[in-house]
Amino acid sequence: MSVIELTTFTVKPQNTAAMLAARPGMVDAFRRDRRGFVAARLIRVAEDTWLDQVEWTDDTAWDESRAKGGNQPEIAAFFATIDALVSSDRGVRYDDEDGRAVRTVAYGPHPSQVGELYVPEGEGPFPVVVLIHGGYWTAMFDRRQVTPLADDLVKGGYAVWNIEYRRLGEEGGGWPGTFDDVNTALDRLDGLDDRLDLTKVQVVGHSAGGQLAKYLAGRTDGKLRGAVSLAGVIDLVEADKDHLGSVFTDPNAKEPAGAPPAQAPEFAPVVVANAGQGIPFWLLGGHHDQVPDRYAEVTGPAVVPLLTVHGTDDDVVASKYAGDPVEFQGAHHFDVINPEHESWRMVRGWLADRLA
Repeated sequence: MSVIELTTFTVKPQNTAAMLAARPGMVDAFRRDRRGFVAARLIRVAEDTWLDQVEWTDDTAWDESRAKGGNQPEIAAFFATIDALVSSDRGVRYDDEDGRAVRTVAYGPHPSQVGELYVPEGEGPFPVVVLIHGGYWTAMFDRRQVTPLADDLVKGGYAVWNIEYRRLGEEGGGWPGTFDDVNTALDRLDGLDDRLDLTKVQVVGHSAGGQLAKYLAGRTDGKLRGAVSLAGVIDLVEADKDHLGSVFTDPNAKEPAGAPPAQAPEFAPVVVANAGQGIPFWLLGGHHDQVPDRYAEVTGPAVVPLLTVHGTDDDVVASKYAGDPVEFQGAHHFDVINPEHESWRMVRGWLADRLA
């Protein structure tokens, strides 16, 4: 799977040679400076009009590139030859396995304020699951962690809104931006697609995303039917007492079982620098005894049915942070986001029951 950027621009005929001469340097600078850049193809569609087709590994990579602009001299030199920008669009991505379309939609101006909308074939209306990925609320990890769950849910007849949000290490991440974003992303479902059944919306989150799912379950506006926390940090107060996440400062710490690599390892230095007092401290701007109102706001009671799932061998989030979970013997932290694991089959049944 990949993301295609489609940019159309005009170049005055007298500048065409300069534009073509600057092109190789621009592409080299993209390879050197832009995470996730795959390839670029320049297509002439009229004497003075060009289509630039750029391929990225994921949506966030393109968003990050747009934010950088002409930060490298070779890129700025190419931009200087362009007369006018006609359009800049994100191409519709199709999953290689079955041709299903996945549409990326922004719900705010920040590159991380986006979500990917998966919709099954047909006219609907389809029940909706909002997915929220984990990763200690940090920018080292993104929504690609839970795309296998999105694929499985779509096969089961659900539309899926796999959301990104501002995370620790990014501008606006933490308190209150992270929490504002998940609320805004949920609200963005209104008018997003006519095939969505907005009377049948549920949210599923993993790890830090499980905490955010439980937070959304406290909304009283009736937007949700239910919420699921997979290995989630439900008790932030207890997690703060234990300085959860301070393990990032230990260079000899053992890698968690089954952990995928960080999607954005370039954020590791800022995470290490800020994790000493625990990630909840960083997330909420203080310990529980310093900002109790913030902890109370984001850990309030759920007003819709809430399912919490945890593995007995979770070596990332201890079960004491998970409330009163349904436990799966021998399951690790990342087993619960494996569509083939028995825990996910149970979750699928629970989601279906909420729709009955």
